[in-house]
Amino acid sequence: VERKILKAHPYHLYNIICDVDSYSQFLPLCTHSKILRSSDCGQRFDATLTVGLPPLFSETYISRVSLLEDLPCQKFQVETKSIQSEMFESLSSKWILRNNTRSNNENDSVDGNEYLCDVDFSVEMTVSDPIIVNVLDKVLEEVAGRQVDAFEKRCHQIPYNKPDEYNLIKQ
Repeated sequence: VERKILKAHPYHLYNIICDVDSYSQFLPLCTHSKILRSSDCGQRFDATLTVGLPPLFSETYISRVSLLEDLPCQKFQVETKSIQSEMFESLSSKWILRNNTRSNNENDSVDGNEYLCDVDFSVEMTVSDPIIVNVLDKVLEEVAGRQVDAFEKRCHQIPYNKPDEYNLIKQ
């Protein structure tokens, strides 16, 4: 589990997490990413990712992604679970993003960014190949931290335009 306070609006980070098609442009260990299909309600989609530690291994898998938006509370959640993978018996992750209440005063901006986001990020996986288990055990905790850092960096690269409802909701 990685817990951090990031210099980003939670909705901005949420949108970047949902932009799976862009992962291969900025996310460590991801060489391909694409949304395959979305539900009619827009709260669920399937995506394929190729990840790896070349030349040790590479894996392409499909995950089902579920989204939860609580606009009044500015809380966002993204849960993923692999539904097709040769290497991973199970692979799941969960993002919980909340507006950091210490960032509600525009006079308390951080580097010109008036928003802070509380982030909880967890990854769980089960792999049957003992060689892969040993490799993953050594890098998994570091990878989670690097992923959160990569998403924060991406937030700073992509301008954030506040939706109208957030102008009214900012707390």
